[in-house]
Amino acid sequence: MLSRLYSFKFIIGFALLWLGALAYGLAIYSTQVYRDQAIESQIISIQSLLEHESREAIQRLYDDQKEFALKLQSEALFLKALEQRDVVMMEVSLQETINRRQASAGLLNLKSIIVRDLSGDIFAQSSDDGLNGYAGCPTVLETVVGSLIRLSKPKYSLCNFDDQLFSEVLVPVGAPEPKAYLHIVAYAIDGLKSVERNTGVPLKIIHGTGDSLYQSDNWVNFDAGTHLYPSYKLYADDAFLGATISASIDQEPIIDRLRKTETSFFIITTIATVSALVLVLILLNRAFMPMNKLRNSVGALLTGKYGSISEEKLPSELKDLVVAYNEMVEGLEMETISRRQIEEKLRSEKDFISTTLDSITNPVIVIDSKDRIKLVNPSAEKLFGDREAELIDTSIHEILILYANRQTTRIVDLSQLLSRKLSISSMFFYDPDRNLVELEFSASPMIDMEAEDVGFVIILKDVSEDRKLRRKLNYEGSHDQLTGFLNRNAFEQKFEGLVTEDSNTTVQHVFAYLDVDQFRVVNETCGSAAGDLLLKQISTMIKKHVRKSDIVARLSGDEFGIIMPFFEMERALQTIQKVIIEIQHSGFIWNDQEYQVTASIGVMAFGRMTDEYAEFYSKVTTACFLAKQNGGNQYHFIDENDEKVMAQQVSMEWVTGIMEGFSEDRFCLYVQPIVSIDKDEQHTHYEVLIRYRGADGTIISPNDFLPPAERYNLIERIDSWVVGSVIEWLEQHQEKMREVMFSVNLSGRSIGSPTFHNFLHDSLASSNINKSSLCFEITETAVVDNVERSVEFINSIKQLGAKFSLDDFGTGLSSFSYLKQFPVDYLKIDGEFVRDILEDDKSFVFVRSMTEVGHALEMEVIAEFVESDTMFDKLREANVDYIQGYTVGKPVAIETLLENLDKPDTKKVGSL
Repeated sequence: MLSRLYSFKFIIGFALLWLGALAYGLAIYSTQVYRDQAIESQIISIQSLLEHESREAIQRLYDDQKEFALKLQSEALFLKALEQRDVVMMEVSLQETINRRQASAGLLNLKSIIVRDLSGDIFAQSSDDGLNGYAGCPTVLETVVGSLIRLSKPKYSLCNFDDQLFSEVLVPVGAPEPKAYLHIVAYAIDGLKSVERNTGVPLKIIHGTGDSLYQSDNWVNFDAGTHLYPSYKLYADDAFLGATISASIDQEPIIDRLRKTETSFFIITTIATVSALVLVLILLNRAFMPMNKLRNSVGALLTGKYGSISEEKLPSELKDLVVAYNEMVEGLEMETISRRQIEEKLRSEKDFISTTLDSITNPVIVIDSKDRIKLVNPSAEKLFGDREAELIDTSIHEILILYANRQTTRIVDLSQLLSRKLSISSMFFYDPDRNLVELEFSASPMIDMEAEDVGFVIILKDVSEDRKLRRKLNYEGSHDQLTGFLNRNAFEQKFEGLVTEDSNTTVQHVFAYLDVDQFRVVNETCGSAAGDLLLKQISTMIKKHVRKSDIVARLSGDEFGIIMPFFEMERALQTIQKVIIEIQHSGFIWNDQEYQVTASIGVMAFGRMTDEYAEFYSKVTTACFLAKQNGGNQYHFIDENDEKVMAQQVSMEWVTGIMEGFSEDRFCLYVQPIVSIDKDEQHTHYEVLIRYRGADGTIISPNDFLPPAERYNLIERIDSWVVGSVIEWLEQHQEKMREVMFSVNLSGRSIGSPTFHNFLHDSLASSNINKSSLCFEITETAVVDNVERSVEFINSIKQLGAKFSLDDFGTGLSSFSYLKQFPVDYLKIDGEFVRDILEDDKSFVFVRSMTEVGHALEMEVIAEFVESDTMFDKLREANVDYIQGYTVGKPVAIETLLENLDKPDTKKVGSL
């Protein structure tokens, strides 16, 4: 291949240059390897030296400690203290020995002398201040502590303590049987300093913890360019690193010698390489001079100039080659003339056919009567992955292998297709990249002048993208993009397909509705990306436990539906329990924060259609709600007659009723009087109550719709409607309502809502009514949840002139402890205590006590649920200020006040 692009002379010259460069590169590489090995050898030798000198230094230190211990045994004071077992005398002897040793110069830096009995226990000890409490190295003591064999020879050990390295020697005292043991502890680093003196190199000793223990004055900090830093790691007998002993070696002298060697080597290599290349080039130029003529002639031949070469003055070795060349040129010239004439004629015909075929975007194949390919267009070349020249005369059956199905299990017979005995709308084909392509096939026969079939024109149309797009649209229309599960519409269709109208059918399917308990917390705290990831993880867990035949869908944000066709309920509940357990145990981690995640599931069986899908779906979602209401992380199985579900559905139906109440003005206000027991007040006090007017005009008690309103977060809106309606009614009847006070109940949710706080404050501030005609009733259970915020809310509203009443007082255990913190005007005793006041003396005492507490805090006290004159007299005895109940008046529509205000009350109580 290279000979076609470059001359033989060039190739040889280039090869020689390459070999020269390679030789030069090898020389550079060799010098670098030599340098690295020299430096590495230097490091290894110094490391070996450090290791040898360090071991020698430690051994000398051991010997000094042993010698010191033997000398100490000969001292009279020591022997006397040992003989008499006098601890004080022994410690004085040891301390004097340490003081003498510290005053003398030497490598042995004593830190502690310990005298041990034969069992290894400490008899006496004298230590440096830094080693007080140090009992010695375990590896030293293990030979004597608890051992029946007496130590006859010294025991040596290196140990770490308090980021220091200590040399310890345990020497028996007395012979032949030891009487005690001398335990000598010395600072090992002072002994290692002798390595610097013996080697003559700067040292740095670092403890295993990284603390520097010693550094030479002439130590050079890390400089990889000029110095080497070989080191030796000295391990203590407790298997922990005791010290790293490093040396600082100036490598400039070594490097200078290496540079000189490299320079000499490069000079010699360069001279030798250049000389060899010059000599070879000169020889090649002389050898190839005769070939230049032949090359020039060949160059002319390529341009269409057919000229022969003269054989004169040619070297003998080239004459035969030139003769053969001249004969070739002559024959080539004759053949070229003939071929040009034929090619010109065929070119015009082929150009027309090629232009026609190239303009067709679909693959076109022309075959003869023997099914051999004769012509293909560029689209067909692309489809088969081969050029036309490679396809010509190839059997169509070898190239075009079509399958009747996407699984490619059945091959189509092309012969039947061509004879039209087989009709298939679309077929499948593997392209050169092994991608499955969907094709439409059509073939037209070619007829010659004698009406004979001479072949076929086959046209293929790639419909893969069209079909893929159609399938994609169908899939996206029926599946959830995030989880890959069915969507709500497709799920409902699957449900309808499983339900039968035949009452004789006994099949059973299971419907499960799953709701993620903590999804909102994750989604709002971590963001939608975390929420999507959590849903994907849960979908994976569901898919793990359900059967392949089960139908799973994502019905909405964090809600999934599962249909288990033809499944026993017991086994279905086992599967559902596995899903619940895995979700609980898996949890969810986002940004290194773990969130507890659980699921609640409602379960119901179905077989034949007894409910519409919407009603059935409502029941199973209600079951899920009951599971969540019971604490979540569980399932709730129901049947069609489940009373809890029916009650819950009624509660859920009230959500719609409440919304209709707002839109269709079905809420109305009622009032019940609150009157004074002894005072003949002109001021009239009413508690405002809310009622719901049904579609048939029936008045419905708030006990039916307020609990659902609390549950489904609609109570704050109802409170806002009541407050707004009362203020509007007072504005319309200011003259007649000037001496009337209305008590309006506020829910706990409204008390804790900043939005409601702003609404109430703005409503009162913008109204021109007498603010003191409004009193807001709050329960103690609502305000004790956040005392500080509740007090702030009460004060801000009272500054506008309104009043407050503490309702249901006495029901909470913290009533009296919190009461003095609330700036309320009225104290309303819970009716449970008032109702039993006649039969239960304790209730009477409790009512009287709460009344006294209220009066002490300058609050007026109201008793509710007063239903008889006897209760009325009993409450007067308890000094209650106001009463409320059926004995005073039943709730009436607020509109009736306009008629009753002028009527006198027949009871001997305050005016109505």
